[in-house]
Amino acid sequence: MSGSYERTNIVTSFGFSRRWRLQAVKRLGLRPGDAVHDWMTGMGEGWSAVLARIGDSGRLVAVDLSAGMLGRALARLERRPDGRVDVVEGDVLELGLPTASADAVLCLFGVKTLSVPDRARFAAELARVLRPAGRYSLIEVSVPGWRPLRLAYLFYLKRVIPILGRVLLGNPENYRMLGVYTERFCDCRHLVPLLQATGLEARFVESFFGCATGVVGIRPAAVPAG
Repeated sequence: MSGSYERTNIVTSFGFSRRWRLQAVKRLGLRPGDAVHDWMTGMGEGWSAVLARIGDSGRLVAVDLSAGMLGRALARLERRPDGRVDVVEGDVLELGLPTASADAVLCLFGVKTLSVPDRARFAAELARVLRPAGRYSLIEVSVPGWRPLRLAYLFYLKRVIPILGRVLLGNPENYRMLGVYTERFCDCRHLVPLLQATGLEARFVESFFGCATGVVGIRPAAVPAG
Protein backbone atom coordinates (compact mmCIF):
# COMPACT_ATOMS: atom_id res chain seq x y z
CA MET A 1 0.00 0.00 0.00
CA SER A 2 2.93 2.33 0.58
CA GLY A 3 3.08 3.50 -3.05
CA SER A 4 -0.30 5.22 -2.88
CA TYR A 5 -1.22 5.23 0.81
CA GLU A 6 -0.76 8.90 1.64
CA ARG A 7 -2.59 10.21 -1.43
CA THR A 8 -5.41 7.68 -1.12
CA ASN A 9 -5.76 8.30 2.60
CA ILE A 10 -6.17 12.05 2.19
CA VAL A 11 -8.59 11.75 -0.73
CA THR A 12 -10.79 9.00 0.71
CA SER A 13 -11.06 10.66 4.12
CA PHE A 14 -11.80 14.08 2.57
CA GLY A 15 -8.90 15.45 4.58
CA PHE A 16 -10.28 14.27 7.92
CA SER A 17 -7.37 11.86 8.49
CA ARG A 18 -4.96 14.79 8.56
CA ARG A 19 -7.23 16.69 10.92
CA TRP A 20 -7.55 13.69 13.26
CA ARG A 21 -3.79 13.23 13.33
CA LEU A 22 -3.32 16.85 14.34
CA GLN A 23 -5.95 16.50 17.05
CA ALA A 24 -4.16 13.44 18.45
CA VAL A 25 -0.83 15.28 18.53
CA LYS A 26 -2.42 18.34 20.15
CA ARG A 27 -3.88 16.20 22.94
CA LEU A 28 -0.35 15.18 23.97
CA GLY A 29 0.43 18.71 25.16
CA LEU A 30 4.00 18.42 23.88
CA ARG A 31 6.68 20.75 25.17
CA PRO A 32 10.14 21.76 23.88
CA GLY A 33 12.70 19.10 24.75
CA ASP A 34 10.23 16.20 24.97
CA ALA A 35 11.29 12.71 23.89
CA VAL A 36 8.42 11.37 21.78
CA HIS A 37 7.74 7.89 20.39
CA ASP A 38 5.57 7.52 17.29
CA TRP A 39 4.51 3.86 17.20
CA MET A 40 3.32 2.31 13.92
CA THR A 41 4.46 5.55 12.35
CA GLY A 42 3.62 4.53 8.79
CA MET A 43 4.91 7.19 6.43
CA GLY A 44 5.60 9.67 9.20
CA GLU A 45 2.51 11.77 8.60
CA GLY A 46 2.52 13.02 12.18
CA TRP A 47 6.18 14.05 12.31
CA SER A 48 5.81 17.68 11.28
CA ALA A 49 3.26 18.42 13.99
CA VAL A 50 5.40 16.70 16.63
CA LEU A 51 8.70 18.33 15.62
CA ALA A 52 7.11 21.77 15.55
CA ARG A 53 6.18 21.35 19.22
CA ILE A 54 9.28 19.66 20.70
CA GLY A 55 11.77 22.07 19.13
CA ASP A 56 15.47 21.55 18.47
CA SER A 57 16.04 20.07 21.93
CA GLY A 58 13.40 17.36 21.50
CA ARG A 59 13.71 13.88 20.00
CA LEU A 60 11.34 11.70 17.98
CA VAL A 61 11.68 7.91 17.77
CA ALA A 62 9.55 6.56 14.91
CA VAL A 63 8.82 2.81 14.81
CA ASP A 64 7.15 0.65 12.16
CA LEU A 65 7.52 -2.95 10.96
CA SER A 66 6.71 -2.13 7.30
CA ALA A 67 9.84 -1.56 5.23
CA GLY A 68 7.68 -0.09 2.47
CA MET A 69 6.10 2.51 4.73
CA LEU A 70 9.42 3.39 6.36
CA GLY A 71 10.99 3.80 2.93
CA ARG A 72 8.47 6.53 2.21
CA ALA A 73 9.00 8.02 5.65
CA LEU A 74 12.77 8.16 5.10
CA ALA A 75 12.21 9.85 1.75
CA ARG A 76 10.18 12.47 3.59
CA LEU A 77 13.09 12.89 6.00
CA GLU A 78 15.58 13.33 3.13
CA ARG A 79 13.54 16.24 1.82
CA ARG A 80 13.81 17.83 5.24
CA PRO A 81 16.97 16.54 6.95
CA ASP A 82 16.47 16.53 10.69
CA GLY A 83 18.74 14.91 13.24
CA ARG A 84 15.94 14.83 15.77
CA VAL A 85 14.26 11.76 14.21
CA ASP A 86 15.41 8.17 14.82
CA VAL A 87 13.66 5.70 12.51
CA VAL A 88 13.45 2.10 13.77
CA GLU A 89 12.18 -0.83 11.70
CA GLY A 90 10.56 -3.56 13.76
CA ASP A 91 7.58 -4.72 15.80
CA VAL A 92 7.14 -2.29 18.66
CA LEU A 93 5.92 -5.15 20.86
CA GLU A 94 9.15 -7.08 20.34
CA LEU A 95 11.82 -4.37 20.17
CA GLY A 96 12.28 -3.93 23.91
CA LEU A 97 12.48 -0.15 23.76
CA PRO A 98 14.20 1.35 26.81
CA THR A 99 12.08 1.55 29.96
CA ALA A 100 10.88 5.04 30.93
CA SER A 101 12.42 6.53 27.78
CA ALA A 102 9.48 8.57 26.45
CA ASP A 103 7.80 11.74 27.66
CA ALA A 104 5.00 11.00 25.20
CA VAL A 105 3.83 8.16 22.95
CA LEU A 106 1.71 8.65 19.85
CA CYS A 107 -0.03 5.99 17.76
CA LEU A 108 -1.98 7.08 14.70
CA PHE A 109 -4.30 4.52 13.08
CA GLY A 110 -2.27 1.47 14.06
CA VAL A 111 -3.90 -0.26 17.03
CA LYS A 112 -6.83 -1.70 15.03
CA THR A 113 -4.43 -4.03 13.22
CA LEU A 114 -3.40 -5.74 16.47
CA SER A 115 -4.91 -9.01 17.62
CA VAL A 116 -6.93 -8.93 20.84
CA PRO A 117 -4.08 -10.44 22.95
CA ASP A 118 -1.58 -8.04 21.40
CA ARG A 119 -3.70 -5.06 22.42
CA ALA A 120 -3.06 -5.98 26.06
CA ARG A 121 0.66 -6.34 25.27
CA PHE A 122 0.54 -2.92 23.60
CA ALA A 123 -0.96 -1.38 26.75
CA ALA A 124 1.69 -3.00 28.96
CA GLU A 125 4.51 -1.85 26.70
CA LEU A 126 3.10 1.67 26.65
CA ALA A 127 3.06 1.81 30.45
CA ARG A 128 6.62 0.48 30.62
CA VAL A 129 8.12 2.90 28.10
CA LEU A 130 6.46 6.06 29.43
CA ARG A 131 8.29 8.13 32.02
CA PRO A 132 6.44 9.23 35.18
CA ALA A 133 3.88 11.86 34.16
CA GLY A 134 4.38 10.80 30.53
CA ARG A 135 1.42 11.24 28.18
CA TYR A 136 0.02 9.17 25.34
CA SER A 137 -2.50 9.68 22.56
CA LEU A 138 -4.07 7.04 20.30
CA ILE A 139 -6.46 7.62 17.38
CA GLU A 140 -8.29 5.13 15.16
CA VAL A 141 -10.85 5.02 12.38
CA SER A 142 -13.92 3.62 14.14
CA VAL A 143 -17.49 2.45 13.74
CA PRO A 144 -20.01 5.20 14.64
CA GLY A 145 -22.69 4.33 17.17
CA TRP A 146 -25.61 5.93 15.28
CA ARG A 147 -27.01 3.20 13.03
CA PRO A 148 -27.70 5.23 9.83
CA LEU A 149 -24.20 6.74 9.93
CA ARG A 150 -22.67 3.37 10.85
CA LEU A 151 -24.22 1.59 7.86
CA ALA A 152 -23.23 4.36 5.44
CA TYR A 153 -19.71 4.63 6.83
CA LEU A 154 -19.03 0.89 6.71
CA PHE A 155 -20.36 0.70 3.16
CA TYR A 156 -17.97 3.50 2.23
CA LEU A 157 -15.01 1.82 3.96
CA LYS A 158 -15.69 -1.67 2.63
CA ARG A 159 -17.02 -0.95 -0.87
CA VAL A 160 -16.08 2.51 -2.07
CA ILE A 161 -12.53 2.91 -0.73
CA PRO A 162 -11.23 -0.27 -2.46
CA ILE A 163 -12.47 1.15 -5.78
CA LEU A 164 -10.78 4.47 -5.09
CA GLY A 165 -7.66 2.56 -4.08
CA ARG A 166 -7.62 0.88 -7.49
CA VAL A 167 -8.15 4.20 -9.29
CA LEU A 168 -5.29 5.77 -7.36
CA LEU A 169 -2.92 2.89 -8.25
CA GLY A 170 -3.20 1.08 -4.97
CA ASN A 171 -4.00 -2.57 -4.32
CA PRO A 172 -7.78 -2.85 -3.81
CA GLU A 173 -7.37 -5.98 -1.67
CA ASN A 174 -5.23 -4.09 0.82
CA TYR A 175 -7.64 -1.18 0.95
CA ARG A 176 -10.54 -3.59 1.43
CA MET A 177 -8.87 -4.67 4.67
CA LEU A 178 -9.44 -1.19 6.11
CA GLY A 179 -13.16 -1.93 6.38
CA VAL A 180 -12.50 -5.41 7.77
CA TYR A 181 -10.11 -4.13 10.44
CA THR A 182 -12.38 -1.23 11.37
CA GLU A 183 -15.54 -3.33 11.68
CA ARG A 184 -13.78 -5.91 13.88
CA PHE A 185 -12.06 -3.27 16.00
CA CYS A 186 -15.24 -1.17 16.43
CA ASP A 187 -13.76 1.70 18.44
CA CYS A 188 -11.17 2.61 21.07
CA ARG A 189 -13.57 2.28 23.98
CA HIS A 190 -12.45 -1.28 24.76
CA LEU A 191 -8.82 -0.12 25.04
CA VAL A 192 -9.62 1.97 28.12
CA PRO A 193 -9.80 -0.92 30.64
CA LEU A 194 -6.68 -2.52 29.13
CA LEU A 195 -4.73 0.69 29.64
CA GLN A 196 -6.16 1.25 33.10
CA ALA A 197 -5.16 -2.29 34.10
CA THR A 198 -1.51 -1.29 33.61
CA GLY A 199 -1.92 1.68 35.95
CA LEU A 200 -2.29 4.30 33.23
CA GLU A 201 -4.99 6.93 33.31
CA ALA A 202 -7.18 6.65 30.23
CA ARG A 203 -9.90 8.85 28.73
CA PHE A 204 -11.99 7.91 25.70
CA VAL A 205 -12.41 10.62 23.03
CA GLU A 206 -14.25 10.70 19.71
CA SER A 207 -14.29 12.85 16.59
CA PHE A 208 -16.91 13.45 13.91
CA PHE A 209 -19.76 11.52 15.56
CA GLY A 210 -17.53 8.52 16.28
CA CYS A 211 -16.01 8.04 12.82
CA ALA A 212 -12.71 8.32 14.65
CA THR A 213 -12.08 7.56 18.30
CA GLY A 214 -9.09 7.64 20.56
CA VAL A 215 -7.72 7.31 24.07
CA VAL A 216 -5.57 9.87 25.83
CA GLY A 217 -3.96 9.60 29.21
CA ILE A 218 -0.98 9.85 31.49
CA ARG A 219 1.30 7.57 33.44
CA PRO A 220 1.00 8.66 37.08
CA ALA A 221 4.29 9.11 38.87
CA ALA A 222 3.37 6.34 41.33
CA VAL A 223 3.29 3.61 38.65
CA PRO A 224 6.61 1.68 38.64
CA ALA A 225 8.17 1.16 35.22
CA GLY A 226 8.75 -2.40 34.03
